[in-house]
Amino acid sequence: MFDLFFTSEGRMFGEAGYNGSIKIGNFSENFFSNNIFFNARQYQEQWLAAAERVLSNGKSYFLVNVYDPDMANFFTSWPCSVIDGTVYIQNQIIFADQYCLSDILSFQTNLGEIEFIDEDGEKFSTWQTDLHAMQQFRTKMRHLLA
Repeated sequence: MFDLFFTSEGRMFGEAGYNGSIKIGNFSENFFSNNIFFNARQYQEQWLAAAERVLSNGKSYFLVNVYDPDMANFFTSWPCSVIDGTVYIQNQIIFADQYCLSDILSFQTNLGEIEFIDEDGEKFSTWQTDLHAMQQFRTKMRHLLA
């Protein structure tokens, strides 16, 4: 299973936005997406484009919190890579001083290859799903945005 969705409008740290959830297999985590730069539909359009890239290129990232690039320090994302038919997904901060937002939004940003162990031998939190789940998510998003 793979799903990414908003559950309600909300506020966090004085910012308006959307409460959301990501589900990957049995894993579930809530998140907050501000609406300073993206509205709900723009997030969802980015998620659809990301799912399509995963299925066509084997690599992409889902943005869940995007700030105005003139004021942002970072953006929150869920990068993923397909390896041997399995989709591996991690949570990653994209630092604004390392990448420009236009490259991030056009998928020109290369976040590097997925790594499972850091330089100290510690495992990165990584979740996995299958290509069928990603295809189902893409279909859901296409219907939602139609």
